[in-house]
Amino acid sequence: MARGKLRLLPFVFIFTVLAACENEPTKKVTVNPIQFMADLHCEAVSLRKARFELADKMRFMEDTLMQSSTSDSAKALLRTQLDNLEPYKDSIVNRSLELSKIIKFTLDSLIEQEFTEMVQRKSFDVELAAELEKRGCR
Repeated sequence: MARGKLRLLPFVFIFTVLAACENEPTKKVTVNPIQFMADLHCEAVSLRKARFELADKMRFMEDTLMQSSTSDSAKALLRTQLDNLEPYKDSIVNRSLELSKIIKFTLDSLIEQEFTEMVQRKSFDVELAAELEKRGCR
């Protein structure tokens, strides 16, 4: 029994040392709101394009399935492909919804905390539009 307690001693010691260590003050990382919002916007544009491409692909497959001239083996393959695309579609939709919430929350927060004046908001809009134009994701 004493041996079991002795084996725990190093773990207790390490835990005590770690608990006693003071964490270094975390350095505040300032994120440029223009860059951050541009990143979010560009991701949203990419997701929108991916959703449209996927929807077109799925519609084409569904239309092909409905044609009487399509062979049974081709129909089976198309059904399998459609089933395989469903999780991908769900992930794109979920990420899009999540991203829209993040964008809304971030914009609300920026307006509330950083850009309280209308002049600041207009300046932010102009700078963001310029950044999006530069990145080519409008």
